[in-house]
Amino acid sequence: QRIIQLSLVHGMSPVSPIGFVHLGSYIAKFGDISGGYHYVKLARSLLDKVGSRESAGEVICIGTQVVAYVEPVQAALEYH
Repeated sequence: QRIIQLSLVHGMSPVSPIGFVHLGSYIAKFGDISGGYHYVKLARSLLDKVGSRESAGEVICIGTQVVAYVEPVQAALEYH
């Protein structure tokens, strides 16, 4: 949550996708898969824009767990 607050106040950084993908994962875990999916999509798009190679693995790994519930498996594996 702190990463997201800092990102919204000060702008996106290379670690911002980590905060958004974790938020999306938590939201999906508590039942709102669609809402969590939107945050995961945001994290994946931020990864392409401001993300670093160090955060890519974590974002892809956690994001794929949520994306697999919404998109076909082939689309979920797109980043691998």
